[in-house]
Amino acid sequence: MALAQAATKNDRLRFHENIHQSYDDPCQRLFIAMHPRSYVIPHRHTTPAKYETFVVLRGCLGLVFFDQHGGVRNSVKLGLNCESQVCDIPPGIWHTAISFEEGSVFLEFKPGPYCTYAPNDIAPWAPAYGSESIDDYLDSLYRVFEPTTIR
Repeated sequence: MALAQAATKNDRLRFHENIHQSYDDPCQRLFIAMHPRSYVIPHRHTTPAKYETFVVLRGCLGLVFFDQHGGVRNSVKLGLNCESQVCDIPPGIWHTAISFEEGSVFLEFKPGPYCTYAPNDIAPWAPAYGSESIDDYLDSLYRVFEPTTIR
């Protein structure tokens, strides 16, 4: 619960707690609390190539996967009452996460050591942090999960 409260106080509406001892550890492990409307810029892990695993422990997340131009390729909801609780994302796949519930908490694993995103691993077609178009972009991500109507 403290992690979710810390996320509420954070401008990005998320907060993490590392459980690995060092940024140099060969396996980075962290708990992340995330609220709805938190923006995680679409990204991939190619430099260096790293997989990423999400395990949802509380709430519900949506993962959105993109092609190289920002078109949605696939999506999955993760949570206790969703399609799955776990998703393994291979290196090089453009992706982002959104939260559907206040205080959603997940465990993230990825190979270490920790490194910031390489410039070519941040989606050039997505709004940059601080952009005025983030709200509209988030709306489009949430719409990915709305049921479609056949007419």
